[in-house]
Amino acid sequence: MKRILLFVIIGLPFMQTNYLFAQDPHYSQYNEMSVYINPALCAVSYDVRAVLNYRSQWHSISAPYKTYGATAEFAIKHRKTRKAYLTTGLIAYQDVAGSGNMTDLHLGGILGVVVSTGKNSKLSFAGTFAIDQRRISTGNFQWENQYNGYQYDSSIPGEAVPANQITYADFGAGINYHFSKSERYISSNDGHRFDIGFSMYHLNTPLVGFYGEGEAQYIRYTQHASFTIAMPHVNANIIPSYILMFQGPSIEVNAGIMFRYIISEASKRSSNIKPMAFSAGAYYRSKDAFIPQILFEYDKYAIGASYDFNTSALTPFSSLQGGLEIVLRYNWNPAYGRATGVTTTPKSTPYFK
Repeated sequence: MKRILLFVIIGLPFMQTNYLFAQDPHYSQYNEMSVYINPALCAVSYDVRAVLNYRSQWHSISAPYKTYGATAEFAIKHRKTRKAYLTTGLIAYQDVAGSGNMTDLHLGGILGVVVSTGKNSKLSFAGTFAIDQRRISTGNFQWENQYNGYQYDSSIPGEAVPANQITYADFGAGINYHFSKSERYISSNDGHRFDIGFSMYHLNTPLVGFYGEGEAQYIRYTQHASFTIAMPHVNANIIPSYILMFQGPSIEVNAGIMFRYIISEASKRSSNIKPMAFSAGAYYRSKDAFIPQILFEYDKYAIGASYDFNTSALTPFSSLQGGLEIVLRYNWNPAYGRATGVTTTPKSTPYFK
């Protein structure tokens, strides 16, 4: 009986009297899925960037949660407008949750502007618009009224859900401050970089309930910061970051640090020498998970992996097992080495004449 109830609880992230709620999915490698946490991060550090993400969790306790994500970012620049440029992007994800296969399909676009505020700094603003579709399958649900006094009886009809699919519009906006200084290389002792920003999603508080009049989705507020700090006389960076997310009664605090070792730098004289780096570190999501991460970068490509070791109240059931997350990334500018953080030189970025 406990396992039946646990399946129901996990299959329905939040349940209250006749309404079904679900909070947004989260990513452990949130710095890679940057436009998911703030649309103002779109095309700030890289003029062209694309990311694919796959996440699977809760295999040990229920039907697994699976999240598929993709983002694309583009800078729209002109040689005559060096002080500002437009940004645009796409974000898509599909989250399939638990025994009810509650599916959230999100398809969105981003439009923003980046304004130079100094030799090494930028201020960016962006908005996002999306169409969301939620579906639920009740065939696998086990309801309280199906308990016949002795055991679960599947022959007893369960509760009826009037609608199993809803579609709605969704709006968000954000602001971000970016600083990047690299006289020679981002890995040298004169190269530093950081982003700090704030965003809001679900500004129109769309109705997302499956019953009757529905229920308004909570606005998600996000405050974040990430720092890349060069270590003097060492071909390495330390990269601390954090993210704070507030959505209705839910709060997420995630913080940690990565250590990046630069295996080889981009060459100023030869295109045959490609930059290469390996990063390792760990994050902690408060009252939920300890998350080790690794990332391998080669030229404009990267592959990363993380694993959530569950530390929440579900630990007796999960045996510390949480979720595996894989990310693939492509960006026009190398993520380190020559031209990192420099987005005003036509030689290193795509420009329109």
